[in-house]
Amino acid sequence: MRLFTKESWSYAVLMVILFAIAAIAVAVAIDFLQTRVDDQDIGTVTAMLWSITMGFMLIAGAFGLWSIQFAAGAESRRRISEIVTSMDYLRDGLIAVDSHDRVIGSNSPAQEMLHGAPYRKRPLVELFPSLQASDADLLLHSDTPQEVERSHIDAGLTHTLRFRSQPTRGVTLLLISDVTAERARRQHRQQAAKLQLVGELARAVANDFNNLLCGIAGHAALLPRLPPGAAEMADSIESITESAGRGIALAGHLMELSRPSSGTVPARMVGDHVASAVDVLRGTLPTGWNVETDIKDLPATALTGMQIEQLVLNLGQIVAESSGGADVISVVVGPPGSHPLLELADSFCGGIMLSRSGVGGTEVAGAPSASSEETGLILSVIRSILDGAGGELHQLASPDGYPIFRIALPVATALDATEEQVELPFDIDRYVAHWSVLIAGRKHRHLSLVQRLKNLEVDVALVDTIADILDATSQDARLDVVIIDWPLLGSHEEGTLKALAKLSPASGIVVLRHERPRIGHHELPGVVCVQENASADRILMAMVEARSLAAARSHDAK
Repeated sequence: MRLFTKESWSYAVLMVILFAIAAIAVAVAIDFLQTRVDDQDIGTVTAMLWSITMGFMLIAGAFGLWSIQFAAGAESRRRISEIVTSMDYLRDGLIAVDSHDRVIGSNSPAQEMLHGAPYRKRPLVELFPSLQASDADLLLHSDTPQEVERSHIDAGLTHTLRFRSQPTRGVTLLLISDVTAERARRQHRQQAAKLQLVGELARAVANDFNNLLCGIAGHAALLPRLPPGAAEMADSIESITESAGRGIALAGHLMELSRPSSGTVPARMVGDHVASAVDVLRGTLPTGWNVETDIKDLPATALTGMQIEQLVLNLGQIVAESSGGADVISVVVGPPGSHPLLELADSFCGGIMLSRSGVGGTEVAGAPSASSEETGLILSVIRSILDGAGGELHQLASPDGYPIFRIALPVATALDATEEQVELPFDIDRYVAHWSVLIAGRKHRHLSLVQRLKNLEVDVALVDTIADILDATSQDARLDVVIIDWPLLGSHEEGTLKALAKLSPASGIVVLRHERPRIGHHELPGVVCVQENASADRILMAMVEARSLAAARSHDAK
């Protein structure tokens, strides 16, 4: 923004003209008063008239220029706000921030990042809590463009946002990009490079180990043949020790290179995996032991389902081995703060606690020592798995010395690397508008899908039991699509889907599952299966496909 606008110069010319008119008026007034005021007072009167006139003219000029500048700045900010708000064609979020760090404009992608929350005149750090005060100062008060990346948890998933600023006088434009996918791809490339490096090193490491083992075996075979106290015996023992140390170092380097990163498929049903592990644990415990559970819903975690089951199974066995006689093992799953011993940081999506039943109080002693070398090795492997994924293992002890294990589960990222990008047809939004859709499953897992459908003015109903599904489809109301989480179908999946198809033959059925269906040798007509972690757009395409198959099914039935 220029220091003096065109309007300011026009106002200055007007003030000069007004000053000339005022000067003429003062001169006429002084000439009139000279014949009516004494000569000794005329000088004082003249000075007063000129001082008052000049003072008012200067004050009026200053206020006029200030008001013009203020109005021009306000109008400029208003226009920028309107321009930013109208930029719906950008895939990235764009917001305008005034000199007081308050948001004055936002386009549609940025409003989606804010989930439609009101933003006008609200501070930037209030709308984006992941930004620190220092970040806002860097972005909004620097003379040159700046860039900041910060991560936050949204709907149980970790998103990474990149903020790029473009400063101007009075207004700062911020371009906000969701770089979660880009960061994940970078991590995947790094992991692939590690694996390639491990492959290249494997041959060399195997050769080195072979040489070391040959040396150890040769010196070990020589030891029985040497007389006691021989000088060669000390040399052989030293060679064996040195070779073993080199072997340990090589193994450590190889383990470090092959440690898995976060580029794994995250588990989205933590409670189900824990329950599956508990079923196996019950069968492996000695006679007289039992397991009780308290499982609450959790968001997705960066650990895989197999990792969760292995952790619970091994830690449960350690608790049983450390407790002596037969007892009950307590397994508690919940979000941070849902249990006295699940007081975890907000950076974790929840935790799993394993202990003897009745010892889950808040008073705990220090971490107990491992009861055996085998237990210590297992705990070391568990910690390595959790460290690689961003989680933690907390080893506590009850007041009477029994072990308590707490797993802090890391939050999953917002990207599933196996999911393909879906390009929607241009008119699909108009096609599905005003449909009636029933979504059955865990509600917190479908927040983005529900919001996507509601933006299309789709009538969305949410249920969480199979009975509610059958009740909704048996009613006379029109139902275009039914979306089901596969665990709700139970062990009689095929029969349930057939009953659903008969109750509502015109409804398309979309099943969200982690693998291909296991119903007979052929898929049921009108049923479309997609990955349970598919994007809202992918599910939208599956809805259209299922609805078309259902229409064909109804036509064939006639």
